[in-house]
Amino acid sequence: MQLDDICQLPLGQVIQMAEQLLRTHRAQDAAGLYAVWGKGNTSSRERHVAYFNQGVIYYTLGDMPAAQAAYESSLEVWSDFPHARINLGLVLERQGLSDQALAQWQQVVGDAAMQVIALNHRGRLYEALRQYAEAEEVLTQSLHLNPHQPDAIQHWVHLRQKQCKWPVMQALPNLSVNRMLANTSPLAMLSLHDDPALQMMAAQLFIKRKFDLPMSRMCPLEGYSHARVRVGYLSGDLCTHAVGLLLADLIESHDRERFEIFAFDYSPEDGSPYRARLKRSFEHFISVANMSDAQAAQAIADQEIDVLIDLHGLSLGARPGILAQRPAPHQGTYLGFMGTTGFPWIDFVVTDRYVFPDRLIPYYSERPLYVDGCVLPITHDPIEPSQETRGSLGLPEDAFVLVCFNNVYKFNPELFSVWMRVLKQVDDAVLWLLDDNDSATQKIQQHVALHGIAIERVVFAKRTSHLNYRARLQIADLYLDTTPYNAGSTARDVVDAGLPMVTFSGQTVVSRMAGSLLNSLGLSELVAHDAHAYEQLILALANDRSRLATYRHTLLQSAPQRAGASARLTKNLEQQLLTLL
Repeated sequence: MQLDDICQLPLGQVIQMAEQLLRTHRAQDAAGLYAVWGKGNTSSRERHVAYFNQGVIYYTLGDMPAAQAAYESSLEVWSDFPHARINLGLVLERQGLSDQALAQWQQVVGDAAMQVIALNHRGRLYEALRQYAEAEEVLTQSLHLNPHQPDAIQHWVHLRQKQCKWPVMQALPNLSVNRMLANTSPLAMLSLHDDPALQMMAAQLFIKRKFDLPMSRMCPLEGYSHARVRVGYLSGDLCTHAVGLLLADLIESHDRERFEIFAFDYSPEDGSPYRARLKRSFEHFISVANMSDAQAAQAIADQEIDVLIDLHGLSLGARPGILAQRPAPHQGTYLGFMGTTGFPWIDFVVTDRYVFPDRLIPYYSERPLYVDGCVLPITHDPIEPSQETRGSLGLPEDAFVLVCFNNVYKFNPELFSVWMRVLKQVDDAVLWLLDDNDSATQKIQQHVALHGIAIERVVFAKRTSHLNYRARLQIADLYLDTTPYNAGSTARDVVDAGLPMVTFSGQTVVSRMAGSLLNSLGLSELVAHDAHAYEQLILALANDRSRLATYRHTLLQSAPQRAGASARLTKNLEQQLLTLL
């Protein structure tokens, strides 16, 4: 067909021709068809549709500059075309042009449905940029327009946690607190409520909303028979991440005469020494990052993995679609998410009897696979003396420094009130917290003032490298753990620094992590079991500095014990895995 003939066709017929080209994998020709028709019909108002369709094709092909040009052409024809403006924002975002993307979405006009889409994109990008106040503001607008948005509700709740806005849940027009609770993410629920039933409910509702996946079975029912047991670890966190930081010693300790160890990895290449070490620690390191869930599951099945251990659970980056296809006869979860997954294709959870007492069994879809001692890999990773000083970090030289570097979304008003009462009773104490984001820092300062505490008695530490952060811990006097979401990998860093820590063990697994670690080191007296005991323990240590020094000495002297802990954990884990086969 000649170019002039194409220009004479109605747009509907051109669309049909383009769709036929797409079905035969001729996307470039389809895009060219729209371009020809658009140039030949300069007086047609329908050109915005032709250029829009062209943009969709280029976006699918991954050609962002061409997609951008096409969407801009569409908007030249009709400046208020909301679909083109929304898609143009996505193209700009893909090119790293965040401000321009936000500007496009801000210009979206039209019906409420299109405005909601634009507002949600703005909220998502603001959150990714750690501009939490802006993200909350636009999601609030979105929920005013349409309160029936589970994903928007989920993010809105977690955004308020990240900003220390208490109470976290506040009713909005046509949106009750109960409905917010029902749409809260399992991760957010870990720090909101120390109630295993609520955590199980959050997991069940979440997977129903997000992961309504069909189950299949790639592996044979009878399993496999190998000279060595094949254990696979599935993760997107084999890098500078809490999971990656904990895992290396455990993997390195596997008995390679009896076990063949695989990584199925979709982690970012962060160039860190932790990532390099993890890559070396596995016998087989297989990337599934660019595979679909089906392809990744097939890659696992092709290796005839006996036991597959997922390191994500319901945390960010999870790929349950891989495990739903049952690529391995035995599938479990470990480390990444300290709550039930609710997934029927996860058979077991690796845990210990302290964090997972029998009373929690009804609240888990997985059966517990118990290891001896602490379920967290404990080792001794020496910390170099800090190159920073109290003065350089804004801390008074003669103060009693209470520190908590846990993520601020783990804070809550009850816990914070305890900390403020401690400051009132210990005259020389200061509280040292992470300067996580501007909104949270400002909100914390407001909470401090409301408690009648001088703002300068709460000092904020700017984010730094993991090595510097570990070194900073040596400067403090006492670590204050959060509850109901305890420190995990951070607790191990605290112990490595020889810094005494007070924790509060509650009713859920996630609230008992640090308690398990301290118990394994013979320091159960640093574990409280209610808020009053937690407060009194902090005060007792603040008023008995010699006792505190004894704990510091004990921690420093425990280094040889901790040096072999990961090896003992791995050996015990192997014994438990063998019981599955």
